[in-house]
Amino acid sequence: MARGRMVLFSAAEERYCAPLLHGFAAAHPEVELDFVFGISTALHQRYLAEHAAGGATADLIWSSAMDLQMELVLGGHAQPHGVAHALPPGAAYRDLALSTTSEPLATLIRTPAAPAGTPAEIAALLEADPVRFRGRIALPDIEANGLGFLAMLRWSLEEPDFDRLLAALAAAAPRPAGSAVALLRAMEEGAEMALHVLGAYAARATAADAALRIAPSAVPAMAVARVAFIPRRAANPEAAAAFLAYLVSPAGQAALGEAGLFPITALAPQPLSPIPIASGFERLLDEQARAALLTRWRRAIGR
Repeated sequence: MARGRMVLFSAAEERYCAPLLHGFAAAHPEVELDFVFGISTALHQRYLAEHAAGGATADLIWSSAMDLQMELVLGGHAQPHGVAHALPPGAAYRDLALSTTSEPLATLIRTPAAPAGTPAEIAALLEADPVRFRGRIALPDIEANGLGFLAMLRWSLEEPDFDRLLAALAAAAPRPAGSAVALLRAMEEGAEMALHVLGAYAARATAADAALRIAPSAVPAMAVARVAFIPRRAANPEAAAAFLAYLVSPAGQAALGEAGLFPITALAPQPLSPIPIASGFERLLDEQARAALLTRWRRAIGR
């Protein structure tokens, strides 16, 4: 039986994980859970510092920054978890990492809404109404936000209109934000558009403010996963495996849904374009592609 102290690094805020944490505590009363919340890149750096120190590390890392997670997994930082599951194809990398959610990335827009889910749609909207959007676009600061970097990187590799988008953004003087919370704050302060907002945050924002909409699009939304793995030097891997097993169990997935965190086993209410972790993820970790994106992005935002 799993027992003892377990340290969870989570890029999801504790208040949104309450049903999950309560359910796990009821199922595993012998485990004392130490929940550590942080922005994905900060958690990544904290783990690397722990690892470099040579001692035990956090027991489970759970983050929507899929590229940072898979960089560690592919780099040998994960240990086998031994968790039985019935996840969709593409949601498991060997016995080392699991995708636990499938969450769309949305463009939040102030009314009137217009298609703005792809680089081509966003660029067309900015070009058509530069006065409306100048200085009033929020987007993830990809130098501080791992999820934002991943989304922009995928666009840069797959979308033919990515250069057009960067040019339109450069003309619009966008406002970089370090987190999903900061993106929503920008909308509350009068921004007209926010890019790459996690679906859970976007849904809450539109429910709280009737002037906000999730922009429609002609294509399925990019969907990201909250990926979890157990580090090789986890202090309590047994408890971590128990938590991971609960995460992907019917009860754990239902708890994620109750909190609005898009369980991966649920039927999506809209067509999605998920990023798989099962194979081919290496292209999203290519150093040249990542460096090129960073250079182009800095130029676009005037940094």
